[in-house]
Amino acid sequence: MKEFDVKALTWDEDPSRVERAKVIAKRMRSYLNETHFHSALEYGSGTGLLGYELIDLFDKITFMDESKEMTRITLEKSKAFPDKKMEVLEYDLINDPLPSRRYDLIFTMLTLHHIDDTELILEKFHSLLNPGGLLAIIDLVKEDGSFHSGEFHGHNGFEKELLEKKLVLSALKPVQYEIVYHIYKEINDGTKKDFPLFFSLSEKQ
Repeated sequence: MKEFDVKALTWDEDPSRVERAKVIAKRMRSYLNETHFHSALEYGSGTGLLGYELIDLFDKITFMDESKEMTRITLEKSKAFPDKKMEVLEYDLINDPLPSRRYDLIFTMLTLHHIDDTELILEKFHSLLNPGGLLAIIDLVKEDGSFHSGEFHGHNGFEKELLEKKLVLSALKPVQYEIVYHIYKEINDGTKKDFPLFFSLSEKQ
């Protein structure tokens, strides 16, 4: 079973994850000026903790994640919103064909640093956005590699300038960058360390 399929079974039982989603959703609402979007995509949606906190902002939303179990739990949650237009997809944007649907907003939290080819996923996000659409990324500020214990393949967070350079190369115009949350986590030496999360908002050109 994949790592996140195992984690999915108890994912929502961690109160820190629930609290993080609520805090970041509140910050996102202010940055987006409570704008109502016709269509939205949350990529790497997990169990939908963030997306469901924002669901009233969308006419329809797609939850998309590679994990079968995360997707299953998100689908179960959707039953609590019978009047809401939504779809839940087990999907890998890097390896699967580009979907035909387009979105006014794409948002992704703590997912980008797990994707090796940052340039490719940004290009795919650009393709999936409607003209003038927005991309919101919430992820780790560049760190020393101590955030993940054990074997990890991905990025140790992102530097603002390098990320924004990649956004521009993908025809996405950065419009906002803020630190929105701090994860305090015990690392291998037993001490607790602060890992800031940033919020980056960019617009399709």
